[in-house]
Amino acid sequence: MSLQNTSSSRSLAPVFRLLGLLSITFAMASPVLAQTDASNENTFFKSTREFFTQGEWYASWGYDKTHYHPSDVHVSQPSLNNDFVVHNMQGHDEFKSPVCCTPDNVRVGRFFDENKNWALDLSLDHTKFTSTLNQTALVTGTNAGGVGLKTLSTQYFTYLLHNGLNHVMVSALYRKPLLGNLEEGSSLSLIAKVGTGLAIVHPEIDINGQPNSVGNKNLTNLLGTNSGWWRIVGTSTGEELGFRYVPVKPVYLELTNKQIYTSMRNIPVYKGTASQNVRSNEMVMSVGYIF
Repeated sequence: MSLQNTSSSRSLAPVFRLLGLLSITFAMASPVLAQTDASNENTFFKSTREFFTQGEWYASWGYDKTHYHPSDVHVSQPSLNNDFVVHNMQGHDEFKSPVCCTPDNVRVGRFFDENKNWALDLSLDHTKFTSTLNQTALVTGTNAGGVGLKTLSTQYFTYLLHNGLNHVMVSALYRKPLLGNLEEGSSLSLIAKVGTGLAIVHPEIDINGQPNSVGNKNLTNLLGTNSGWWRIVGTSTGEELGFRYVPVKPVYLELTNKQIYTSMRNIPVYKGTASQNVRSNEMVMSVGYIF
């Protein structure tokens, strides 16, 4: 019996030695691992801090004037047996002079490269679309109010995307210095952007005397795709070109022209939905701050 126990002990001896070696290794490595984790954590917070405190940031607020190309609006109201298209509808932004906060534009961005030529730009274009009242448009399909050449009156068809037809985009920005030094005042640069994002609208649409309803504007009914005072209804893609002038750093002025293509679906109307693809041309004047 003792010989058998001795034999078993000898056969397990390599296992015990291996476990002992692993224990010693782990004990020696634990401080190193802890130091590595702390180093990684410190690197993360350092990188995050440097992202927000270093590099050139900018922010601006501006005013826009928008012109819309004629567009088709498709309306579907299944329970009313209405399915029709208003062709080549004229629309406008209805603002002829600057008014504070409506319509307006907000830009925030950060340059990433050493020469400060490339930036990531986040923008909000707060525009409005109004169907021109009493215009004559061709209406095809089925509509209880009639089809053919129709006058778009308040009793037949009014279509407003107020407060508004909003474009929220992320864009790549390229800046090319033309005059002066970017680090000093009196510098002029070419600005070019291309980006895409969401189309968010607040619709006020009246069809055959029946207005749509999106509920009250409150925290529980603020934004959504199938509900909400503001509706996410599609995408907007744009390209922008213009100039940025820095009279005295850190203040700058910017004048750009922006071409936008917006594709919208599921716009709420009375007992149905509408869809629209529209192209717009937007002139933007902004004042900004570099930090």
